[in-house]
Amino acid sequence: MTFWKLINSLVFRGILSTALVLGGCASQRPSDEAFRTRLYEGSYDDVWLAALKSLNDYPLRVSNKDSGRIITETVNGPYNELVLTYPGPLEQPERFRYSLKFSFARLVSEQTNKPLVRVRVIKELEQFQDFYTGWLSYPSDGIEEKILLYRIEQVLGMEKALTKALEKRGKRKNQD
Repeated sequence: MTFWKLINSLVFRGILSTALVLGGCASQRPSDEAFRTRLYEGSYDDVWLAALKSLNDYPLRVSNKDSGRIITETVNGPYNELVLTYPGPLEQPERFRYSLKFSFARLVSEQTNKPLVRVRVIKELEQFQDFYTGWLSYPSDGIEEKILLYRIEQVLGMEKALTKALEKRGKRKNQD
């Protein structure tokens, strides 16, 4: 009898320790904040204009440079959770709606003393549940936010390359 008690206690301890090891090693899901915020090196005006250029396809409700806020109009329409697949027909064409909120903050780099601008994008996505419940908050996949932050970076890069090329061209004309 003591032999079986010993075996049972060893099995129980083994299962318990395995559960603790596997459960204890699980980490929290990384915050989505890092994926929706980006720092850009440059002046506030340049980053603001790049953001407006990247939002050219969106109707804007608020665009206040002094407070550092851009809010788009609420866009109605289907929302495709799987971006690479064709959205299937929906019973209601306006089952989802969303708006984008941008916030800008002026910062200064501690190492180089160069101006930095922090841009944060929040996509407020809502799903129409039913007539009585109405619109409920729905989690965003973060893809559109990443795309918009990438667009801002690309516009800033193109503007920088364009000014560099124009300066080079101006120097060449002055030498001739």
